[in-house]
Amino acid sequence: MTPAEMHGLISGIICGGNRDNSWYTLIYDLTNEGNAFSQALKQPVEQLHRTIITTLANDSFEFQLLLPDDEVVTVFDRADALAGWVNNFLLGLGVTQPNLDKVTGETGEAIDDLRTIAQLGYDEDEDLQELEESLEEVIEYVRVAALLCHETFCHPQPQAVEINRPTLH
Repeated sequence: MTPAEMHGLISGIICGGNRDNSWYTLIYDLTNEGNAFSQALKQPVEQLHRTIITTLANDSFEFQLLLPDDEVVTVFDRADALAGWVNNFLLGLGVTQPNLDKVTGETGEAIDDLRTIAQLGYDEDEDLQELEESLEEVIEYVRVAALLCHETFCHPQPQAVEINRPTLH
């Protein structure tokens, strides 16, 4: 599992509303056949979890996807990393919100879009500059979609209560 995929998975679990230590079990089950991580791996994963929680809770929208730096890898590698991030985000979201197909409104549309983005491909003959610009737009959309999921599942809006008043005759 790449760092981008792990970040996506943990982000999905958190955005899905997980607020307790069950995230450990989910991560172990989904990435390590149910076995706990060694201490050397557990510590950075815990730090990543704390960082994601902090940036998602921050009102200044600091949350960013953990993707390879565009100065180090090709645009194609970044596109592949984005697809891996989105796939694992949806996996994490799905294990915490098993009825994703029933989510409606903006969040439901965003989840449908994420499913599409996870399967996007590219043509290596495309204009690199155009592909880089398009990729940055998609990354920003995915970031906002993750924030929307976090808002929806971690801060649900109270439902309007219907008051049945007796009918006067």
